[in-house]
Amino acid sequence: RRRLQQQDENENDDDCNNNHVYEMPKTISSTYEDRIRKMNDIGFVWDVREKQFEQKLGQLRIFKEVNGHIDPRLMNGQLALWVRKWEQQYRKYLDAQAQATTTSNNVDTADVDLEGILPENRRRALEEVGFCKRMFDELPRARWVKNRRATWEERYEELEEYKAEHGHCVVPKKEGPLGSWVRTQRHLMKEKETENGTSGSSSFENGGQLSDERIDILNRLGFVWDVHQWQWNQTYHELLLYKEKYNKTNVPMSYGGLGLWVFNQRAHYNSFRRGEEQSLMTPDRLEMLRNIGFEFDLGKKIRSAADERWQMRLAELKEYEEKWGTFNVKQSHDPTLYNWCGHQRRCYRAKLRGKNSTLNEEREDALKAIGFLDGVVI
Repeated sequence: RRRLQQQDENENDDDCNNNHVYEMPKTISSTYEDRIRKMNDIGFVWDVREKQFEQKLGQLRIFKEVNGHIDPRLMNGQLALWVRKWEQQYRKYLDAQAQATTTSNNVDTADVDLEGILPENRRRALEEVGFCKRMFDELPRARWVKNRRATWEERYEELEEYKAEHGHCVVPKKEGPLGSWVRTQRHLMKEKETENGTSGSSSFENGGQLSDERIDILNRLGFVWDVHQWQWNQTYHELLLYKEKYNKTNVPMSYGGLGLWVFNQRAHYNSFRRGEEQSLMTPDRLEMLRNIGFEFDLGKKIRSAADERWQMRLAELKEYEEKWGTFNVKQSHDPTLYNWCGHQRRCYRAKLRGKNSTLNEEREDALKAIGFLDGVVI
């Protein structure tokens, strides 16, 4: 009886265990699918390597659209390393495929694990962007580059888009290939103007000089050949706006970039007057500045303002003497005039001692004429 009872208990335990094992997969499966769905909703990356491959492939497509080739020697950074890596892998695939084809009479092609060397989905993606057997020919990689006319026109179209967005054709270096192309056009133009260019001179895409036809095309677009002059003209226009607002061209240094530019124009003007060849002031620029009343020599104006202030203080001194009957101005009456009188006496004493003094003869005579210097001793 006890054995049967124990057997029944064991069977009941087994039934419980069987029921537990039977229900768990449903619970786990439901939770698992729910978690997968939530992770997919937030864009969770399950295969990091595949995601990285797609990102680099997308960068390569963009590079090819812009430059017309996929030559890693003309790339920078990680993209060039990535292309070289998959070039090697693609070559291994081609070698294995060729070996399988050659030995097909003795060895079944299926025995060669081409999928293990390069998965079919990645091979097709690489071939769509330009990977092919011709990549490993002994011919130079220049075969990938588009012909000269097409590449030049492609860059020109990019420049049109840049101007439409920014309003000018001065492309900075940070713009990459377009910036390099723009600088190349200026370089070729300089060679053409100096007649020192040779048939060996070349741009970054191809050889050859800048033709008259292309020069006309660029001129119609408003291409900037002299960037320095263009920048000068831009700041000159800022000066015109400043004059229109403040009715003067003497911009203080505290005003920022325009104030520094105005200061530099005076420095360039001085070097121009001395006949220095390296001066950045030109006759055309000089005429443009003079036409708007630009003040190159502020010395006279500064001296004139100082004389005007001195005469004003002298007039105040005369009024004080008329009111109080003395030239001994009290500080409590007029602190400014008090300090000015003390400064005039100190300058006069320094002059009597034979030292340097800012009191010139004209001012000295004016002070003596009213009797201010009477009684001043060394």
